[in-house]
Amino acid sequence: MRRLRWIGILALVLAFARPARASDDGAPTLTAEQLFDRWLRASAEVQGLCAQVGAARWDAVTARTLPNPELQLAVNQLVGGAPPDSKTGYVGQVSWELPLFGQVPARRRAAEARVTVAEATALMTLWERAAEMQSAMIDAAFADARATMMARDLAELERLGRIVATRANAGANSQYDVLRVTSAATTVRAALAAAETERAAAESRLLAAMAEPSLTRVHVTRAGLAAFRGPQEEAALVRLALERRPDLELARRNVVAANRAAERERRDAIPSPSLVAGALAVAGPNGFQVTGGVSFPLPVFDRRQGPIGRALAEAHANELFATALEARIANEVRGAWRAREAARAALAEYRAAALPAAAELLRRAETTYQAGTFSIAELFDAYRSTWDARLQELDLERTMATAEVAVERAAVLVPLAPVDRGPLLTHGQ
Repeated sequence: MRRLRWIGILALVLAFARPARASDDGAPTLTAEQLFDRWLRASAEVQGLCAQVGAARWDAVTARTLPNPELQLAVNQLVGGAPPDSKTGYVGQVSWELPLFGQVPARRRAAEARVTVAEATALMTLWERAAEMQSAMIDAAFADARATMMARDLAELERLGRIVATRANAGANSQYDVLRVTSAATTVRAALAAAETERAAAESRLLAAMAEPSLTRVHVTRAGLAAFRGPQEEAALVRLALERRPDLELARRNVVAANRAAERERRDAIPSPSLVAGALAVAGPNGFQVTGGVSFPLPVFDRRQGPIGRALAEAHANELFATALEARIANEVRGAWRAREAARAALAEYRAAALPAAAELLRRAETTYQAGTFSIAELFDAYRSTWDARLQELDLERTMATAEVAVERAAVLVPLAPVDRGPLLTHGQ
């Protein structure tokens, strides 16, 4: 089990041995900030979300428009009996509904509320996509870091191989030691190739999440990850999250939209008068008759009870949902913040205690081995301890980065407003 663990560590470490390889293949090396900027500027998905919000705004234009008048044209033809005036008559009538009791303003407010819901829905999609991008960035960057680390360990193995070969040629070591080092180096190279494949897969996931047509290759490094963007206080992060979370904003805007819909239905339940004007023309003898009047619908059965009740029920449901979300978000931010603090403390403690000891252990082991006191197995143990220490530090760094991303997602600290288009939401941006 110990040997398998060592080979696995080598595989992970050496997988990141050639950090510039992706760039050598033509992939641009971009930082997290550059990727977010490019995504917001050029992603087809972001453009589609902006177009959806723009389409919703036309509903508000429609709601402000008065209804069109209706024109009716008809011909009367007598088919039997004696006509009072003529067998043929020509009828024209115009009717126009007049929403005089606040229907148009209510419809406009309801449509504008639906636009804000469309904005919040679009921003929520961006927020979720940004979280996918951050996760893919971490996978790619730390895959690259593991490959770099493995390349470093492979170089150490090759140097160790030269030492062992020199001693074996002088008769101080057996050829078994040479074969052992050579076999380990071969295994590490194979693991390096597998780790580079993992890096390529993570970068592909990032490109898929971005959906930016002109970007087909990308290389992300650990140095390119963004620094933590938020305040260094838990309470401040909770307040920020409650102000900016798209899911909470969507619930709040759904409450407003449902109440506005109920108001619109109440106004529409009030009968709107329709002006009616008409004319009748007859031939033989010629005659012309004009009519005018007002018509009202009679709300005897349908008084919009169902739509009003449904809208009020939806408003209440979204109020409850928003209340639950506030509690959930606060706990989510607090938990993510505490996890980040624990990860940061663990990383600092490990760097202060374990890494210097591992480096000193390897130095002494090499000196003792060259003096002929240590065997190759004992020297390998020292190398394994060093590689374990380096890999543990990298794992702690990744845990720290993942915890920071969780805080940033919970408090919406990543940029979400499409550049050069203005924010989808004015609230919290």
